[in-house]
Amino acid sequence: MPLPPLATVEQLEDWLQVPRGSAPVNTVNLALDIASDMVRREAKTTFTVRTWTAWRLIEDGRILLAGPVQSVGEVALDDNALTEDTDWRLEGDTIQLLGSYQWRTCRRARVTWTFGWPVVPMEVVGLVLDVTARACVNPKNLRQESTGQRAVTFASETLATSLAEVEKDKLQRYRPAATLTSRFGR
Repeated sequence: MPLPPLATVEQLEDWLQVPRGSAPVNTVNLALDIASDMVRREAKTTFTVRTWTAWRLIEDGRILLAGPVQSVGEVALDDNALTEDTDWRLEGDTIQLLGSYQWRTCRRARVTWTFGWPVVPMEVVGLVLDVTARACVNPKNLRQESTGQRAVTFASETLATSLAEVEKDKLQRYRPAATLTSRFGR
């Protein structure tokens, strides 16, 4: 099932300062879907909340999780569930294994955790609106357009539906420190 766009038609109309209900809904929805997909791919996150179960590497008594971590449901070594606060604690997006538990002989732990963004950050909404606006305002990718005595020149970075380098740089902070692999369960 496709993910919903990261911004709404109404937000785009406000962004473009046009009356509500004046945008061509099918065109704008398609542009929002495309821009949202581009942003998600660059950020390597969906900007939704998910629960994931995966085998994670243990490195120096730490298990790095994709985040932002909302909660951890289970940490298990060799099918033995560990106890929070006794065997492990969460520090940001990292599980710190405590004491001299058997983790010293294990290379991986099975972890179930919930992570992601309960609300799309406004900076991300703004990026999606910028990309969508460029596609909708200049759909033919014109560099310059003249009508009579009026001429409009579009900046070169607004050509085509793509992310500008500054937008890619902004999305770097949303990339998870850990990647998701070895998924099973939910």
